[in-house]
Amino acid sequence: MESKKLYYLLSISLFIILFTSCKDVSTQSDLDDSLETVEEVTVISGTSNTIITVNKSNESFFRLDFSGINTNDIITNGEKEGWCIDWQKPIDSSGGTYEDIQLYSTYNVESWKSINYLFNNLDYLRDEIPGLTNIEIQLVIWSLRGNPEFDLNQVQLSDLPSRMYTNEEILFNQEVVSATLQKIEDNYRDFNYEDNSRFAVIAETPVDVQTVITVVEK
Repeated sequence: MESKKLYYLLSISLFIILFTSCKDVSTQSDLDDSLETVEEVTVISGTSNTIITVNKSNESFFRLDFSGINTNDIITNGEKEGWCIDWQKPIDSSGGTYEDIQLYSTYNVESWKSINYLFNNLDYLRDEIPGLTNIEIQLVIWSLRGNPEFDLNQVQLSDLPSRMYTNEEILFNQEVVSATLQKIEDNYRDFNYEDNSRFAVIAETPVDVQTVITVVEK
């Protein structure tokens, strides 16, 4: 009789422990995380063997020369503007050539909305914010992308590209960068992708090289 009572008590205790453990695992936060929409950039067909040559530019941060692209409805071969989205890695911007590069479209990707808003409103932003040059635009892109995290107020000057400073003096205006970021923050949520929208195309460079982007029009 005593053994049956002990077995019964142990069974109840085990049930309570298991029930409590399952409840702890399935919190509301966990459920919310599991239901989050996963957004991904889109592979552009016919671009897995792309070759890009990188040079500095006065019109954008880089000038990218694309070749090896097969026919598709997004991007063609030729020279295009270029920007960087990974400030922590190096790249040869004096004619460096990279082969077998896959390209990706950010069209209609929510996490790229603020950057694509920037590319669609550069003329407006330059009119509204005097002194907005390509160097400030590059700093804005790093700040918006945030992967890796970039904080202009915290970064060491020596970690920036050499053309952003000289003799320990910066060659950009931090107030202009801040004003541009604020304008984007105030307005990008109302931006909608349309047939003639400009958007970033990502070039998947080797893992030890800066990831670069160009801009195309739908």
